[in-house]
Amino acid sequence: MGTVSHISAGRRAQAVRVATRAPDIRVTLQTGDPAVDAPLGVVSIRARIIGGRAPVRLYLYVNGDLAESWTDAAGQFDFSLDEYGPGRHAVTARGVDAGGRWAAGSIVVACLGVEPASNE
Repeated sequence: MGTVSHISAGRRAQAVRVATRAPDIRVTLQTGDPAVDAPLGVVSIRARIIGGRAPVRLYLYVNGDLAESWTDAAGQFDFSLDEYGPGRHAVTARGVDAGGRWAAGSIVVACLGVEPASNE
């Protein structure tokens, strides 16, 4: 049978180093307000990145092609889909922080090809 020994009461515990965890990174996408956008004949997208360790970069893809990028992204960015014309468009935003962590969000937007109201 084995022996059991008591740990010395005078022995100090070793300090445990706890690493500070970087804030989570999140990306959100939403369309603009149709009541505001439609009369102007536009479709707008708002991309927002939250958290991450700076610098954070945000990439916006439309139909799989890189459409826009922002470096040192913080907060939110507006983007117009006017140049893509009517039809369905897949929009994806991808954020990457300094540590290489990333987050993404995607939506499909249907552009109806509404002409802007004339000011006659």
